[in-house]
Order: sequence, then C-alpha cells, then structure tokens
Amino acid sequence: MKLVSYLERRLKDDAVIELLEDYDMEVFYLFDRLHENTADAYSSAAKSAGFELRFNDHQILETIWCYVKARDGYTAVDTSILGVPYYSSFNEASRSAEGAGVRLSKPPSGSEAWIRLEEDHLWRHYEFADGELALVTLMLPWE
Repeated sequence: MKLVSYLERRLKDDAVIELLEDYDMEVFYLFDRLHENTADAYSSAAKSAGFELRFNDHQILETIWCYVKARDGYTAVDTSILGVPYYSSFNEASRSAEGAGVRLSKPPSGSEAWIRLEEDHLWRHYEFADGELALVTLMLPWE
C-alpha cells in the first residue's frame, strides 16, 4: 500500500497498525501539557524508512512527512512508496499542476523553496533545497 493511501485512516485501523508493525514504529502522544488550548496529537516516525506520521486529536492520520533527502536522523525515503508524483524541480511541479488544472500555492516572495498542489482531498507540499527536492509532505486539506 502506498503512503498516501493511509491519509484519513484512524490510528487503530488494521492497515495502520500493520504499517506501524512493519516499520517497528512507536506512537507518541503529544498533549497540551502547557494548557495553551492546543489540540492533542499522535506522532510516529520510521526514521530508517524516511517518513513520519501525524494523527490529529481524533486519531486520524492527517500529515505524512517523506524525507527525500536524508536529514535530522531520517534516511532518504524510497519514493516509490509515496503514491504521488515525484518532481525533481520546482518548475516541473509547477508545470504539471498547471497542465492538470490543479490549484497551487507558492511562496509570496517568489522563491522556489516550495510549492503546494491543492486538490479537494489531498494537498501535496514539495520542499526544495539547493534546487533539489528534499521533502514531500502529504496532508489533508486545511479547513
């Protein structure tokens, strides 16, 4: 199963549990210990596989970070498990989105540091460092 297909699944969904077990992932409960009215969340990282999951306070998977370039203790993810297109450059992602009629967001500064392709049920955020793809974030759209 591709990582993108796990979005919107619950933490205790059998497929999610299988993913957690396959990658020997621990789940961490992140709660509002400072009483700042922030929502609780759950996080789980597969550093050796290059991705991290974040579940919201309802235990629904809402964000998946996929490290295309190794960093912060994460190895590079195998891009074939993402389930979304891989763009090697900002321009390639931009042309693809425009050609498909997909709404996009770019930095207001005009830099090519990132681009977000916004579809109704999935947002794909591509981050570039030194002109190369470094991180792909798969997320549910913000409300």
